[in-house]
Amino acid sequence: MFNLHEQLLSLQEGEPKIHTTFTFDGVDSTIAKRTLNELTDKLVVNGENINNEATFDKLMCFARDVAAMDPKLVARGLDMLVTGFENQIKQVASTLSTPGYDPTRHAEALDRYAFLFQWAVERGESTASQSRTAQAKPRKRRGNASGTSSSGASTVAEVVPGWKGKLLDLYVHVQQLMQLPLGRVWNSVPERDTFIGVFMRLAHKAMENPAYAKDGDFQTALFSTLCVWLQNYNGLYSLVTMITQNLQHYEHLCEAMAQLVQLAYDEYGGTQLADEVLRDIAAKSFSSVHDKSGPKNTARFLVRLSQLAPKALLRQMGLLIRHLDSEAHIMRSAMSDVIGHLMLYLAAQEEQTEITKNQIGEYFDIIEQRFQDAHYLVRAKVLQVCQFVCSGPAKFPKRRPKLVGLIVGRLEDKATNVRKHAIRALS
Repeated sequence: MFNLHEQLLSLQEGEPKIHTTFTFDGVDSTIAKRTLNELTDKLVVNGENINNEATFDKLMCFARDVAAMDPKLVARGLDMLVTGFENQIKQVASTLSTPGYDPTRHAEALDRYAFLFQWAVERGESTASQSRTAQAKPRKRRGNASGTSSSGASTVAEVVPGWKGKLLDLYVHVQQLMQLPLGRVWNSVPERDTFIGVFMRLAHKAMENPAYAKDGDFQTALFSTLCVWLQNYNGLYSLVTMITQNLQHYEHLCEAMAQLVQLAYDEYGGTQLADEVLRDIAAKSFSSVHDKSGPKNTARFLVRLSQLAPKALLRQMGLLIRHLDSEAHIMRSAMSDVIGHLMLYLAAQEEQTEITKNQIGEYFDIIEQRFQDAHYLVRAKVLQVCQFVCSGPAKFPKRRPKLVGLIVGRLEDKATNVRKHAIRALS
């Protein structure tokens, strides 16, 4: 009986035991192609053929040898696994919709696919990393002063043909699978969560690659899968941790994480996800001296989220407002920007209650106070906020005269950048 948890542990500790001497490493390409064709035929006919030990051993050989294989053969092998997985999902869906059939019989095959994806995709990503390192070695080239080649592959998709497209297909299938009642497929919640955890870890790993993060279709498939995890499988706190870690370490994911939170908030009832992420940010202290990426990434996230899901931010502004006194000027600047977008959102509401009017007034008071901020970049940002707020549909006639007076006062600011933005705000 295949145990996914035990096999994943053995993968961490080294190479799992394979009961065959076959290897794709160094084998003649004709033999490699024939072997992959045979495996493909078996999985296409029936996805559950993966439970055959001889077949599974050969599939493990493929996963193990990904780094040593011709990229075209790797692409063929990945396509084989994705196709077999798709067939298996169709069988699971059919069984779940047919009375009298036992869906737990599909659990082992699904676990085996998950294990192979974990091993093969991790090796495939390593292949790309090694290729980038090897191809980026210094070379003496005319017109290249640094002596570094610019022809090295920069993404997995460039190393293995169709790699990114197949991973996209994989996550489309994973999303479809997770929308089924998987509690009927596994005998226990830990077993089910071990299976799901494989694909969530691979999703987290994929997001680290800028090429994947910038691909709209790939991002949509990945984020939709994460939202289904959040909605159906208690993925809240793991997803909160994933988002906060990404904000801390990966600059290219700042705005993408805002899009993920918005998607969860608007389409998957993910109110609690937004609340938890924002509470975590509110509890942090940022320093411009000791932490340069943290405040910058978080600032971009907050500004983008205020544009995409202002209602989600309003729920936690009572906690987030403390960052107006942050040591990091970029956080003070971001909070000024956020307040500007929230003012536009509140002013656009059809029903202007007294609470809404008072909230807008409080935000105006904060913006007016920020004109005296010690850092010139914050003062410049405040002027930009005044410009886009007053250029919106609502003209705020009662607050406008005082704002104009404050802006005129900044025409004598010692910072050239501030004076420039003051002129723009008045024009």
